[in-house]
Amino acid sequence: MTIEDLTLGDIEEVEQYAGVPLATLGDDKAVKGKLLIGLAFVIKRKEDSKFSLADAKAMSMKEINTLLSLEDPTGE
Repeated sequence: MTIEDLTLGDIEEVEQYAGVPLATLGDDKAVKGKLLIGLAFVIKRKEDSKFSLADAKAMSMKEINTLLSLEDPTGE
């Protein structure tokens, strides 16, 4: 799953949690912690209905980058 696979409802949920638009993800100067947590939560919850915000908060940057396809999962 990638960001492009999110529904409009998913995006709305992420933006409500983060308090910023999804477009903020591309802004190098914007604070992104809550946005990344929201994205991780919405994406992982689609795979596991028991995945929680606490689970998303416990993810490493490597895990979230891989989840969002920002990093090559092979580590290259």
